[in-house]
Formats: sequence, structure tokens, C-alpha cells
Amino acid sequence: MTKSPLSFLLRTYLCSVSLCMFLLISIPRQAYTQTKLINTVKAKLPQLGKDSMRYADALNRLSSLYIAVQLDSSGKYAKEAQLLSDRIHYPKGLAEAYMNLGTCFTFLNNGRLAHRFYMEALQRFKSMRDSAGICQATYNIGAYYHYEGRPEIAAPLITEALAIGSRLLSDSSWSSMLANYYRMFAEDSTRQDSARWALHKARDIAIRYHDDRMITYTGLFIAHERSRNKEVPQAMEDLKILSAHALEEGMVYLAVYANAQLDLYATEAGMADSILYKQKMLDAAVMGGYKKLMTRPVTALYRYYKAINAAAAIPYADIMSEIATHQEELRTQGELDYLESFLHEQELKTLRLNNALQEQTIATDRLEKNKRIMLIIFLTVCSVLLAGLLATYYRSFRNSKQNTKHFRNAAKMIAMKNKELQHHDDFKNKLLSILAHDFRMPLAHIIKVTELFTQKDIQAEQFREIAVNIASRATETLVLFETVLRWIKSQLAGFEYSPQVYSLRDLWNEAKEPLLQEINDKGLIVEMHIPQDLKIQADHEMLQFVNRNLLHNAVKFSLRGSRITIFSAREAAHAFVSITNEGSGISANDQPYIFDYKTPGTLTRETGRGAGLALIICKDFIEKMGGAIAVKSDGTHYTTFEYTI
Repeated sequence: MTKSPLSFLLRTYLCSVSLCMFLLISIPRQAYTQTKLINTVKAKLPQLGKDSMRYADALNRLSSLYIAVQLDSSGKYAKEAQLLSDRIHYPKGLAEAYMNLGTCFTFLNNGRLAHRFYMEALQRFKSMRDSAGICQATYNIGAYYHYEGRPEIAAPLITEALAIGSRLLSDSSWSSMLANYYRMFAEDSTRQDSARWALHKARDIAIRYHDDRMITYTGLFIAHERSRNKEVPQAMEDLKILSAHALEEGMVYLAVYANAQLDLYATEAGMADSILYKQKMLDAAVMGGYKKLMTRPVTALYRYYKAINAAAAIPYADIMSEIATHQEELRTQGELDYLESFLHEQELKTLRLNNALQEQTIATDRLEKNKRIMLIIFLTVCSVLLAGLLATYYRSFRNSKQNTKHFRNAAKMIAMKNKELQHHDDFKNKLLSILAHDFRMPLAHIIKVTELFTQKDIQAEQFREIAVNIASRATETLVLFETVLRWIKSQLAGFEYSPQVYSLRDLWNEAKEPLLQEINDKGLIVEMHIPQDLKIQADHEMLQFVNRNLLHNAVKFSLRGSRITIFSAREAAHAFVSITNEGSGISANDQPYIFDYKTPGTLTRETGRGAGLALIICKDFIEKMGGAIAVKSDGTHYTTFEYTI
């Protein structure tokens, strides 16, 4: 074959179908059948209250679920969610409604209007700083430009979305992005290897989580790979099974896509039954309300039956006429709906702006009046004081030179003393923090182990094991104590930074060793993504204090059974390091002050103090080594500390 089936598919009448497949699979779902999920959400609607944000979320959920089952219902629920969210001023619900409307209009073959809705959704997600929403909207817009044949715009958007999604999205959403990456770049000779890797990675995730929707979706592309390897009959058998399964589970649009592939494979192979797959594709599209995308298949069926029997071609002529009429009406109505919504928002913005301008004008007039009064008072006082000032000026000027010199010397001495006192006070606080942080955990572990000796039925083998454990912990504590003493000695003698070359991966393994027991007790999974050959220049004691503190905090605040990810990569002359844990997160109010003595947010209200000296020392050490440290958190699900060295 000179062209692969999927390549031919994308170049002809299923280009729009492929874009719809991308949007369909980009909507995160649970691994149950669509019908069950729809019935579950509908059953909860009466309990939510019709003018609530939860009701708007449920409407958006129904819209996304109906995309693969019944397009008209999806559009109806998306429109209801938009109107409700606009009425109750719910930004997140409005953004998700615009996303669903964009998907619906893509299925209705109106890409320009879909693009407008995606841009509206993206603006609202950005105003809310919703990273996951920004990722999905950016990816959808990139896909739109990809299928419009504008790769210079599409590529940066898709790359940006992938970068966000790899860090923030759940495995199910991330697997969708990987599968769609394959679908877009499978025929790109410069990206074929990465596209195949993305496909198999997406399928592995789908199988691991028993995600039937993603298993079926990636199965379509696995069949395509078989056809590219000249295994067309086997690929067609796989597609027939996938089509039947998709219809059975209510994933109607996947059945449309599977039959489209079968039609193309059969046509390229010159099989006589290719018209059968066009008919099955049209039947599934009519069932789910997707026949607006079937212009070319319906045309082919019309021509085929017209050549055989003119009467048999009449139903297809009616469908062609219905599609054309409906498409024009839909385009006009969609434009009007969008324009009405846009004008309504502009009217509200204009009213707010006029109100602000009126308030500003009143405030300006009041300020001018106060300025005039103050100016009159000021001039009067100045006139009264001027005579006295002139009388005393000469005497003051004569004494001022002597006083200025005296005060300058005194101020310089006071500043030097204050700086020295501040330095000693900071060093004392840092020293206490280091001793408390680095010795509490090993000493507590030794005490805990020694308590086992109180058990009367301890066996000799257990006794030896406990003794070895105590000796090991005591040795580690002694080494740590000597290290801290050396650091204290260097601080008292004056700071002297003497960097050496170390393996960053070895340093993190060393920092993880004392925390293994607590990690195992909480059932945590520590993933380390650090290149083996990555070397850094740093002070060993200073950097290991930072690594131990960040890892200890990650373990302490992680949810039981969750994941801790340590990631590092080269960035020009620096190494970038991040450690992410899954927990309650840090609020947006607290993040700007996490490295200060006092935090004005939740932390201060609850504890009466700042984040503690340990993180402050970490920041001091990193900056002394020529780097920078920062924190990121969504406030509810994760916290990431990152630094450069």
C-alpha cells in the first residue's frame, strides 16, 4: 500500500472525525459503561438543588458523558450548564460548559465556533489558575490548529499542554493525551518512534486501571499498526470485535470510527463488502446523532445505490439534504447564541466600567478640594514659621556640622553592632533547628528499639538483630553529630564555601536511608527520576541538610499509601531538582511566606509562628551555593519544593 489507512483517513472525509475522536477521548471518565454512569449522575440531580454549583457540575458531567452516546443530549446539558453557571456567577462551571460546547460543535462539523468556545474556556481557566483546565483547553486548541493544517501554531500549544499534563493530570487523563499524541503524529516520519512509545504507554495505563474506554480506543490504533505491518485481515478482525464491543457498552462514536477504518481498509484492498462498512458507520452515527459528520459516506452510499436502483438511493438523498439544511441552521444559531452571550458579557463589563469611572471622578473631585484646603493651610503655617526659621537658621547651621559628624560615627557603630548581634542570633537559631531536626528522628528510633528489651520473651536471634540495629543507628547519629560539629566550627570561624563534585543520585539515596522505616510504615512509594550521570558542585553538609529536610517534610505530610516523586534534569549550567508529595498541600496565602520567620496566613493563625527555621536555613544554604529554592502547591492535592544548584 502506498498510503496507510489512517493516513488516508486523516487526509479525506474523516479528518473531522479524527478531531472529534481526540476531543471525545480527552474527556476524563471512570472505567464503567457510559449508560451506567449517565443513570448514576441523573439519579443524583434531584438531590443537588437546581441553582447550585453542584447542579452545574452535574450538568457538565452529563454533557461530557453523552458526547460518545447521544450528541443532542450532550449539547442540551452543556447549554443548561452554561446558562446556570452564568446566572449564579460560577466561573468553573462556565468554563467547563464552554469546553463541552466546543466539543459538541466540533462533532457538528463547525470548527470555527468550537474554537471560539475553547478560547472562552481557556481565558476563564487562566483567570482561575486552574492548571488542569488550562492543560485540556490548550490541548484542544492545539488539536484544532493541527487539523486546520497550521503546525506552526499547533506544535507549541501541544508541547505546552503535554508539559503541564505530565506533572498535574491523573493517569487516566495522561493516558488520553499519550494516545492522542500517537493519533496526531503516527504518520510524521520525524516522530514515529515517540508516537509508538506514547501509544503503548497509554495502553499499559489503560490495562492497569481496567479502563475499558481507553482499551477500546487504543485498540483501534493497535489495529492500525497491524495494517501498517501488512496484517490487514487480522487488523480488520480486531476492528470488527472492537466495533461490536463499543456498541454493546454504549460507546457509539468509537463504533463509528472503527467502521470508518474498516471501510478504508476494505476499499484499499478492493473488497466487495466495503459498502457494508459505510452503512454500519452511518447506522451508528444516526444512533448517536453524529450524522452531520457523515456527508461523504452518505454521498458514497447515494451514488452506489443510485447506480443499482434509483429508488434505493432516495433515503440517502434525504439524509444529504437534512445534513445540509441542519448544518446551515446550526451554524447560524450557534453564531447567534455565541454573539448573544458575548454581548451580554460586554454589556456587564461596560456597566462596571462606567460605575468605576463615576466613582473615580467623584474621588478625584474630593481629592482636589482637599488638596486646595491643605495647600492654603500649609502656606499659612509656612509664612508664620518662616520668620522664626530665619532667626534660628544661622545658629543651627553652625552647630549642625559638629552634630552631623558625631551622629554619623555613632550610627555606623550601632549598625555594626546590630549586624553582629543579628548574625549571632541567626546562627544560634539555625544551630538549634539543625540539632532538633537532624538528631530527633535517629534518637527517637533508638529509644523505640531499646523499648523492645523490656519484653521478657525476646529470643536470642531477635536480641542480636535489635543490638545490631541500635549499633547501626548510633553510628549514623554519631557520624551526623560529627558532621554538624564540623559545620558549626566552620560557621564560628567565618563562612567558607568549599564545593566538591558529587553524584546527585547518590546524595538523594543517602538522604533517603534514615527515613526508610517511616516510608515503609506509611506505605509510601518513592519514585526517583535522577540521571545516574548527573554531577553537581556543592558543599556536602549544606546540600544534604536541604535534601534531608525536604524529604522528611514530604514523608511527614504525605497521605498514607501515596507517591513521592524526586525529579532532576540539567538546565544549562545548573541542575534542577524537585520533590513532590501528595497531601493536603499549602494554601495560596501561605506559599509566598513559607521561607519567612512569620507567615500571615493559615499557618500563623493555627500555630502562632512561621513555617519554622528548617526551611529558612534551606533557603540560606541554597542561596549560599549560588542557587534558588521555591515551592508550588494547589492547596489541596500536592506540594512541590524545587531548587537549582
